[in-house]
Order: sequence, then C-alpha cells, then structure tokens
Amino acid sequence: MITYTSATRQNAEEAFEAALAGDLKRVQKLADYTFHMETCDEEGNSLLHYAVRGGNLKLVRFLTEVCGLDPSWANKALVTPFDLAHRQAEAEGPGSNAAEIEAWMALWCGFDYESCYRNPILRGMYPDPSIVRVGEDYYMVNSSFVFFPGIPVSRSRDLVHWETIGYVMADPCWAKEHLGPLEGGRGFWAPDISYHNGWFTVCATLRLNDDADCIQTQFVSRSRRPEGPYGEPVIHRVAGIDPSIFHDEDGRSYMLLNRGARIMEISEDGKECLSKPQLIWYGWDKHGPEGPHILKKDGWYYCFLAEGGTGMGHKITVARSRQLMGPYEDCPYNPIMTQKDPAAAIQCCGHGKPVSTPDGRWYMVYLCSRYLENKWGMLGRETCLDEINWTADGWPVVNQRKGPSYMAKRPLGTSYVQKASGLPYNGWICPRTIDSSRITVFEDGCLQIRGEAMDLNDRACGSLLVKRQPDFNFTCEYEMWAPGKDGYQDAGLTLYYDENTYIKFGIKGGCLFVEEYVDNAYIRRQEGKFVPGTGPVFLKIVTEGLNRTFYVNQEKFCTFEGVTSICSEGLKKGKRFTGAMTGVYNNGTNLICWRQHRSI
Repeated sequence: MITYTSATRQNAEEAFEAALAGDLKRVQKLADYTFHMETCDEEGNSLLHYAVRGGNLKLVRFLTEVCGLDPSWANKALVTPFDLAHRQAEAEGPGSNAAEIEAWMALWCGFDYESCYRNPILRGMYPDPSIVRVGEDYYMVNSSFVFFPGIPVSRSRDLVHWETIGYVMADPCWAKEHLGPLEGGRGFWAPDISYHNGWFTVCATLRLNDDADCIQTQFVSRSRRPEGPYGEPVIHRVAGIDPSIFHDEDGRSYMLLNRGARIMEISEDGKECLSKPQLIWYGWDKHGPEGPHILKKDGWYYCFLAEGGTGMGHKITVARSRQLMGPYEDCPYNPIMTQKDPAAAIQCCGHGKPVSTPDGRWYMVYLCSRYLENKWGMLGRETCLDEINWTADGWPVVNQRKGPSYMAKRPLGTSYVQKASGLPYNGWICPRTIDSSRITVFEDGCLQIRGEAMDLNDRACGSLLVKRQPDFNFTCEYEMWAPGKDGYQDAGLTLYYDENTYIKFGIKGGCLFVEEYVDNAYIRRQEGKFVPGTGPVFLKIVTEGLNRTFYVNQEKFCTFEGVTSICSEGLKKGKRFTGAMTGVYNNGTNLICWRQHRSI
C-alpha cells in the first residue's frame, strides 16, 4: 500500500468519499482513470476500509474480486476491513448488510472471524524468537538483555496463545555478577532453544560492555524441564552473536554463529567446543547476515538467516545443501519473508525459526517492529507467526511471500494454555538482578520495595519492578502506600527504557511530581504540593501514542506530550533496541507497597 501525498490528495479523498457513500459506479470510474487502488489515507485505511463502512456488498466484492484488495490488511492501528465488518455486523445483527459483508469476507479469506489469530502474537519486547516442539507442546525463548530473570521460556499448545512458564537465568547471584556491570541493551541476545535426548538446551550471546576483553561470549545451559531450573551455565569465549544449536541425525551436535552462518562442533551437552567456527554460507543479501538456524528435512540441510540489518528491510533468507558443511545454494525465492510496504503497520520482519506441527505443517516465528509516525518504535521488537508453504521444488516460503499477515487462520483448534505455577516474581522483571531482601512480590499481586537511596540512572539501582508495555495505547494504575512513619521519600510509578531514559511519576516529601530523564539530565518536570493522607494513593498513567497523562486519585495532574525518549530511537547511545517498560520504583530508603489496580 502507499499513503497519498498532496499531489494525489484530491483524487484519494474523492475515492474514499465515494466508497464511504457506497457508490460503486463512481469508484469503478475512479479506478479506471485516476486512482491507484493501493492508496491508503494517512491512518493507513485502504479503500476497502471505507467501502465496508459504506455498507455496499457489491462494492466490497468489486474491490476484493476485481481489484485484489485484502480484507485482512491492517491500518496503522492494526484494524482490518474484516474487523470493521465484524463490528458492524455485531451492532446491526443477523441479516443486515454488515452481516452479509462479514460472511463474504470470511469466504474470501478462507476463515471466519472467530477462528483467526492476530499478529504480533507476543506484543511488547519479545524479540529474536526461537521455538521447538516436543509432542503437542511448543516452547519459545526471546531475548531479555539485562533484565532479570533472564531469557523467558514460554509454552503454547496452539502457537498463538503463550504463557511464560519459567526463565533460563533465574539465579540472582549469577545475574548480579554477570549482568550487574552491563550497560542497558547488553546482556542476553538472541537465545535459541533445542530439545535432544530428553534435554532442553538454551544458548544465547552474553553481550558484554565494549571495554571488555571479549565482548561477545556464548552462554549455554540445559534442563530436563523446559521451565527449569537450568543447570550451571557454561560461557564460551567465542566471538559472534545469535548462536543456535543443531543436533544432526548421526548424534553429533553443532553451534551456529554469525556473520553469515558459521558452524562449529560442540559436545552434546554444549559444554565443550570441539572445533573452530567455519563459514558455510554468508547469505543471499550479504548485509548483516546473522541469526543462523539449520533444519534438516527430506535429505536437505536448510540454513536460515536474518539479513538486511534489524531495521526497515530486515528479512529472512534460506539456502540448502545435501551436506551440512556445504556448498549451499541460494533459494530462488529469497527473501522468503520481508515487509515490502514502507507504509504498513508491521515492519522489520526477520530473524525467524521454523517449527512443524504434529500433522506435518510448518510455521515460522519471527521478529517484527511497529512504529508510531513511521519513526518511533517504543514497543521494541515483537514476535509474529506465519505459515510456511513448501514449493514443488522443495523450498520454504513464508505466507506465500506476501509479507507478514495481520490476521490469519489459527494453526490449531485448541487455545488451551496450561497456567504456570510458581513463576519467579509473578512475571515482574528488574534490570540486572533482584535483591529478595529488599523486594517482595506476593501471590495476591501486592509488591513491596525497600529502597536503597539510588536513582534510576544508576546501574546499581535495583529498587524497581517493571513489565513490558504491550501496545501504543495503554493504561496502568496502582494504589501505593507507605507503612510506617517515614512517608514517601521518592517513590511512585515509572515509564522505563533503561538507565539513560525514563520518566518518574511519584511523591517526594510533600510534593507530587513528574520528571523525564534523558542522557544524564532531567529535561522537564511538573510538580505540585500534595498531602498523601493516611490511606493509599492511586496513581495512574494513560499512554496514548507519544502522549502520557498522569492522574492522582482519579484527578488529572498533567500531560507530557511528544514523549519520544522511551523508545529505541529516542537517544543515540550504546545499544538501544529493547523496549518500553512500565512499573514501580522506590528511590528512598523506606518501605513502599503497591497493588496493581488496572492494566489495559
């Protein structure tokens, strides 16, 4: 799709107006002479979005059957024409024009509205997915950088609904030693999970600071249970990033690393390197080739790579060989997944790994990004899912090379997810480590943090708990109280990216304040006198795109507009490709308690 410019605005507005009016003849005339059918408005709405709202089934059929517009194609808010038809059908009831349009779209798409799933399947900071199936269960890991517990392990039965069941790195002492000194954006990169002979093995790059003597090291740990506990990790001082493990049919095991696909033999338990890395394929695009994975199928070794850099133009490519060590031939259909439309809602599609279903179908999990104003990726990189189709000549292509889907038929009928029990810290995470002597997370959702008189810009500060921001529009509300006589020294809610960029909304002494921190300085502040009283204080933050509005006891306190710092593009410093977080902090020395009141 293309977004209209001032030169085409008049024709576009005329076409959108005609479609909204349900004027089939007028739209047909414009399509014949003056209007590019792939044009979208500034919000990403296609002509089909307008036609659905216009309620003319004949026009909708013309746009889909003749013009090829896709009912499952999303605008910038991830709303599809199919969504609009379903909403209108629910409002107008059976037998209405909207119900007929929804039925037509279900027929055209090949699935009804209730049996589809939506991308991204994991929203917020869930980059670099790796997946493995064991029986009917699927397990996935994602990058966690310096956040602790590290490397979340998720489980699903249908590839769409996921539940975090554990963490690979859950030892706070280990994390304090190894993650404690690291700058934001370092830490665990691009983990991989594999299963062999009853063992789940997870490897990842442990990326250190640039002044380390070996900045890229490879972490390996394994467990009999996917949720852990995982054993004492081994760290290999081998340069490269994005490791994955391949277990061949002859019983030998290998680790792959970038650049391109380099491979070295390792022991089955991953604790020993048995050879030096050897390049077997440098990629198709040859720009930033990384994220290698090997799949053996039908006598072929398929090597998958992420190429093109992690920004716009990111892609998945593949090559194959009859021998593990090559030579590899490029797939004639490369790239097998990429986003070609610069105006689309989902961008930067790459770094994928395939998985099979019990009935022999194949799917790919891969990372993506969403942007505000085509620029601000505050959510970080997320996880998508699409089906792999195998061509007649034996090559895998993802979603028929159409780019990422926005809505597609669910892979499996069940949406059952076994709920995790005993998840460390109830899903909360913290930069670098968690000091259990200062932080307590109760099963009923109550949180307690005893501060240590450190601000959030100090890498040693551990007096905060955060969760991933899942969408551009998001509301979080907590009740907060200070037991004892010390009151609120400096505590409240935080919008957090890393130690270089964050916002604090809290109480200090008799002052309620909001302040934004960017690169060694607080750049703006709003404050006012406030007497907390003896009961809890309700603090709420409403996020609407780049605007953040702050409420205390349901009354608006202030709005910060144009908050671009809490995202990867908000500052050029170090490694910034994580994602926005929201949570609580205590920078005083007393004890503060919170209970999450609402989070949507």
